[in-house]
Order: sequence, then structure tokens, then C-alpha cells
Amino acid sequence: MKRGIRYLRFSHDGQSQHSIERQETITGQWMKFNKVDIVDTFTDEGYTARNFDRPDIKELFAFIKKNYHGINYLVVSELTRFSREAGDAINMVKKIQATYDIRIVSASRGAVYDCLDANSFFMMGLEFLLGNSENIKRQNDVNGGIYTAKAIKGKWIRGGKRPPYGYKIEGTGQERRLIVDRKEAVAVRQIYEDYLANIPVYFIRQRAEELGFYLTGHSSIMKILKNPIYCGYQYVKAWKENPGGLFPMKDHESIVDAMTWHAVQEKVRGIHQPKKLISDELPLRGVLRCHCGLLLTGAPSRGKLGKYYYYYKCNRSSSHNNISAIKAHTQLEEMLGYMSLPDKLIKKIQDQGQKTMEAELKLGKELLQEKKKEYDDADAQLKSVEEKLIRNQIAPDTYNRWHTELTQKKASLREHIDRLSHNNDGIFELLKNELGKLGDLQSIYTEADTLEKQELIRLVFDSRLYYKNGIYRTPYMLELFHHNVLILKEKRLLELDENEKRELTLPLRAGGGTRTPMP
Repeated sequence: MKRGIRYLRFSHDGQSQHSIERQETITGQWMKFNKVDIVDTFTDEGYTARNFDRPDIKELFAFIKKNYHGINYLVVSELTRFSREAGDAINMVKKIQATYDIRIVSASRGAVYDCLDANSFFMMGLEFLLGNSENIKRQNDVNGGIYTAKAIKGKWIRGGKRPPYGYKIEGTGQERRLIVDRKEAVAVRQIYEDYLANIPVYFIRQRAEELGFYLTGHSSIMKILKNPIYCGYQYVKAWKENPGGLFPMKDHESIVDAMTWHAVQEKVRGIHQPKKLISDELPLRGVLRCHCGLLLTGAPSRGKLGKYYYYYKCNRSSSHNNISAIKAHTQLEEMLGYMSLPDKLIKKIQDQGQKTMEAELKLGKELLQEKKKEYDDADAQLKSVEEKLIRNQIAPDTYNRWHTELTQKKASLREHIDRLSHNNDGIFELLKNELGKLGDLQSIYTEADTLEKQELIRLVFDSRLYYKNGIYRTPYMLELFHHNVLILKEKRLLELDENEKRELTLPLRAGGGTRTPMP
């Protein structure tokens, strides 16, 4: 009686047509009908056939090498179960037959292939190639369907086991979509705001966890910051001649605005505008954005009489923005005039700011004493560890570990102590003497040089000021200047994005970096 070994495989749980049970039945029937004794069965579950990096097929090859004497056949239900890469598969089958005199069997076709017979070799190659072309066609159909759904229909295609943090799934099938999880969205917004406020990532995580952020892993915060889904876009891979890139999602609610997301991406990539962008004629070049998120560029344009006129424009599309610099500057200066602070508000901020600073100073002194005590304790522990080493009470590797940890702890505490020990008296004088200048914000801007003008715009609007349909817009403005937002909107000078009109904070920062609420 002849003897054979079986190989069964399926690539994923939903592949019912080529399930293990079906393959087992087909190969078993062929071996029974042809009176072939089953020596052993090797099964790979959940592995692709694009290569031979599969645990059980490696064991199969090792088994053949050791026990090939008396084995006649390697039986599979279809050749595609063995491999879908025609070239590699044919070479492997030829090697198995030439080295061990074992022939491969396609049980569903009832074919025993012989690599030394021209007709048999041709039919075997044809079956492999048909499986290969079927795989390519299926992959193209899948990729084309995904591209159409994402790039053209704007649908969300699930890429993992769960939706992105901040969202939950609603509906099924074609009606499935992402909806905002209000509780998780708070943490997402906080992550974006903290990152733009130059807060260290480890501290951003701590603050987010206080709001319920549960994702683990060192890169989870950066994945949140880089994911365009939070501003209503998704990445789409290029498919054939169709371009890839960012495409808008339809019927999708954003958690952060596009301006914020693009500002974060520039910071993540460490983008800095080159010096050539600085121009006294175009002070907003490099700080004012188009509504698509790109920073506007600018250049002079020669008129009919030979005179040059300056314009701001979007490099992505000429239909987005092409603004006269004179118009943009006039609007901005008028806008800053209405944003100037009234005397009563300045006085109120000064009083509240002084109270806040006094409270922060008191808290800082208490924290300073606490950190000094921690420093002394760490120093004492370090000396104790050194004494134990001298007395041979601890091993050198234990000493090295403790010495490194305690030394690092002391350095961190010393840095914290030095920062807390800094004299903040000058802040009181700055608050008292300089805040009054905000009563004429327009003059501050016009008298500043170009670099100072740009820094003022970045500070007041957090690098998110943009221009659309003849009006300045922003998802964020320091609440210090919110007193005339309705007038600014009525005069079509500046409008706050509706979805960003939520609780903001006054830009007074204490030594620890916390924001002080508006009184």
C-alpha cells in the first residue's frame, strides 16, 4: 500500500470555502479511493500562502527530509493550499520530487503531478498560475473596493479590532459609521491642546489618563496626534492610477478642527519656515493659513501700469485663496482694534492675575520644601547604598542599578528645585506695567517689526488663524480678547468656528504651566 502525507491550510477565519474540514474531507476521500495510507497531517491555520514562512509547512519539510523513505505523495485539496506564488511553488515541488521522489497531488482535481512529464508539468504550472491570477484579481477587487469606499464615498473602513479612541461604531453593514464618544473626545481635545502648548508627552499622557484615556503603549499619544480621522479626514492608499493621500469623510463629526490638526502635524515633523518667508510687505506669509490647512504663501504681481501689488495665495489651489495684501492688512488692523482691551477689563485681569500669582507663589514655596526633602532623602539613600557596597552587603550589579536610579532621581529633583527657586517678582511688575498696552492692540501690531507681528499672531490665535470667503476665521483665540467677538462677526472681520466655541482659558500661566481660568 502506498503512503502519503497531507497538508491543509486556510488564511483567515472567514474562509469557509477552503476550511480545514472541507480540505480534510477532500484529501481523505482521494487517499481512501486510491488506497493511500495517511502517514501524517500538517495544518496551518490563519497563514498566508504568499511565502513558506508557516510553522506547520516548515515541520512538513523537516518531516520529509527525515522520513521520506516509503512516502509517495504530498496531498493537498488544491495547489493553492500549498502556495499561491507560482514561481516559488513550482521550484519547491520540483525540489521535493527530485530529492525525495515524492509527487504532489491536487485531490480536488484528482491529479498526480509529475515534474518529469511535460504534459503533467504544464498542467501543474497552469493550476498554480490560475490560483496566482485568482489571488491577484481578488486582491485588486478588494483594494479597488476599499479605495472607492474611502476616497470617493468617504466611508470609514474599519482597519482594526476597535474604532479609533474618541469614537464608537453605529449601524451595521453599509450603514456603519463612526460617531463621537463625548467622554473620550474630551481627552482627545486635551491631548491636542497640551501638545501645542509644548507640554511633554509623558505629562500629556498623565493628564489624559485623568480624563479616562486608557490606551497603552509608548506611541499611543503620538498615534492620536497623527490620526487625521479626528479632523474629518482619512488616509487612502494610491490604487493603480488613482492618487492616494488625505480624503474627507462624509457624514463624519470631527473632534478637532483642521487648523489644529495641521498645526500639530507641522510640529510633529519639526517644520520650521525658512528665513526667506520673512517679508515686511507680506508679514502674514507663513503664519496665516488657507481654509484647507496650508500656510498661505505670497508674492508681488505686476499691474498694467507696471506697479507691483502684493497678494497672499494658497499653493494647493488657486480657487482657495488669492487675497490682496492691502485688503488682508486693513482687515487685520481693524480686527485688532476691536480686540483691544477696555480699561475695566485690564484692571480686572491685573487684580485677578496678582491674586493668582500670590496663590501660586505660596503653593510653589510649599512644593519647594517638599522637593528639597525628597532630594535629601534620595541623597541619604545613595550614601547608604555606597556604604553597603563598601561593606560587601550588596552585589556590584545591585549597586549599579540603585546608583543609576538614585542619581537620575537627584538630577531630576535638582532641576525641579532650581525652577521653583526662581524669583518671580518680575512677573508682578510685568503684569502691572505691560498689560495696559493691550488697550491698543492695533498700535502694538503696527509698531512691531515683521517677526514680532508674526509671533503676536501665533500667540493670540495659537497658529490657527485662517482666511476663507473674505473673512478671517479661527477655531481658537485667547479668551482675553473675546469681549467683542459678536461685533467682529457682524463686521465680517473675524469669526470663531462654531464647533470650537467651548470653554477656553485665560493665557496667564504660573510657574508650573497651568492655565488660570477667566474670572
